Amino acid sequence: MMASSEPEPAPMNSALDRIEAALDRITHAAQRAREARLEAAGQTAQLEVRHEILREKVGDALSTLDGLIARVQKS
Repeated sequence: MMASSEPEPAPMNSALDRIEAALDRITHAAQRAREARLEAAGQTAQLEVRHEILREKVGDALSTLDGLIARVQKS
């Protein structure tokens, strides 16, 4: 067994460096995925708001049109 003051062998250091680099890449990929999900959720929320506004405008326009048709039919 090695004493704790002895340096690790070079192959072990190299393997640990590769593992750490892989963990860094995984961490960054997970962060980018989270950011993409948040951005998509934000865009979805914006589209839902725009859809509701458009829906209200169309409803108002249809109500106005119904009123005009009713007045024309009474004439």
